[in-house]
Formats: sequence, structure tokens, C-alpha cells
Amino acid sequence: MRVLNKLFIFLGLVASSISLAAEYPVDPKSGLIMAPGWELVNYQCNACHTSMIVVQNHGDKAFWKETLQWMVDTQGLWDLSDTWEPTLSYLSTYYGQVEMDMTLFRRIPLEPSLQPALVKPFPKEPK
Repeated sequence: MRVLNKLFIFLGLVASSISLAAEYPVDPKSGLIMAPGWELVNYQCNACHTSMIVVQNHGDKAFWKETLQWMVDTQGLWDLSDTWEPTLSYLSTYYGQVEMDMTLFRRIPLEPSLQPALVKPFPKEPK
């Protein structure tokens, strides 16, 4: 029963994040959610790499700031100046931190009687 409750909580969190993103269509070319600020992020990110990298990552504002600062410091990304806040706001809102309770998705260890037999390696042949 506890697992079922956790599953419902997890599904509720996923549904709420999907409903937030569902308010806006997804750009078919970039794959970005077309919410306020998406064009700015699209132009900035696609200047160096595909926006699919953005879609595959999720994090809070601190994560995105650290990632972008790393790009500025080491990858040649220009200073974002006055676009820092709208960029970080968009990324953290629509590609924010996703928490997953891995205890819901891990199976209970098999009993020893149900585990496969250990196979001994073949003995080395004499030379």
C-alpha cells in the first residue's frame, strides 16, 4: 500500500509538470516548449549545439546557472548580461528539477533459491 501511495504521488508530480508545459505547444523544429522566453533560449542555445540537449536535461535555477557559467568560462559562450534572468527563469520553469523515487522502480532482491547458479570459469588448459 505504501508503494502505491508513493506511485500516486510521483504520478501527480509528473502530471502537474506536464500540465504546466501542456499550456504551451512544443516547437517542432527545436523541441522547446514555446512558453515566454523560449525564443531567447532557442537562439542562445542553438548557436552552439542542438536544443535537444536542453530538453534532455533538467535542473533548478542553480543547476542551470552553473551549467551556463561553465559554458561561458570554458566553451566560449558570450556573457549573457541582461538575459541571465529570463534564460534561467525559462529553463528552471520548463526544464526544472525532476525528482524520481528510485525505491518505486527497483525490484526486491531475489531470494537465494531463485537466483541463477554461479558458474565457475573454465579451467585454463595447460600449455
